[in-house]
Amino acid sequence: MKTRMLRDIEVSEIGMGCMAFSHGYGQIPDEQYSIEAIQNAFEHGCTFFDTAEVYSPGLEGIGHNERIVGKALKDVRDQVVIATKLFLRVGPGGSVYKTIRSHLEASMARLQTDRVDLYYLHRMGGVPVEKVAEAIVL
Repeated sequence: MKTRMLRDIEVSEIGMGCMAFSHGYGQIPDEQYSIEAIQNAFEHGCTFFDTAEVYSPGLEGIGHNERIVGKALKDVRDQVVIATKLFLRVGPGGSVYKTIRSHLEASMARLQTDRVDLYYLHRMGGVPVEKVAEAIVL
């Protein structure tokens, strides 16, 4: 499969959005089917996988999709690019940095990895974008 550059990250020309393994397009497939579909995409040259912490059945709960992606890709982690998204909610007086850091650490644990290649904001959630940008670059 052809590749493209996302700045300095090389990815397959076709990536796999994994949302439908947790919600959004009809019945959610069972976990084993989802894992096999992700692994099959990798075996056919896909190296870019997109998920989000909020992708869960009915959008209730956190991390369903990240856990599936983590299980599917743990054995080939160094050969793939994983993108996940932050669903940011910060309480009054809360630290944006600490909140983002805790979400990122939880995502990495669910993804069974020590890094996320692309981490971006899924929804604004009322936090000024400048505060988010400042916290992410720290």
